[in-house]
Amino acid sequence: MPKLEGTISMSRLPRNRGLIVNLCFFAVAGPDSPAPYGGDPPAEAATDCDKIFEKVDLEKETQDPALEIGFSAERAAGYYYVQVRVILFQAKEGKMLAQAEQFFFGKRPLVFGTGSQGNVTLPVEWPEIPLEDLHHYGTVSPQKKRPWWKFW
Repeated sequence: MPKLEGTISMSRLPRNRGLIVNLCFFAVAGPDSPAPYGGDPPAEAATDCDKIFEKVDLEKETQDPALEIGFSAERAAGYYYVQVRVILFQAKEGKMLAQAEQFFFGKRPLVFGTGSQGNVTLPVEWPEIPLEDLHHYGTVSPQKKRPWWKFW
């Protein structure tokens, strides 16, 4: 199976407690195919993804503003647009927040197989959005686990 190797080059990362990075692929018919979903695929369309990186430590904060993540992905020969999907964890005022961002690369599809790009770099610049300006989808709280015998 053809392989694509590369680097996700992240910059402007805020102080955080961890990252989860997925690389998603959107197959298209050829090199001149337009970006699917107008270059903004909904979350439910991201079904062909590889987890590239996961490092989360809710007890320790990192202040590194840049990160290079190498990856290797195999797909059937063809053309694919790619999207980097990132969840970044931050602590603020005693609360843990998860910020999800998507970075779609829609200028042209990547090629797997004959004529492959070889090693690619996907630059990801973290948006400077104050936490208070982010959309709030809800709150998740730990629940006490009931003993298993209480379920019978």
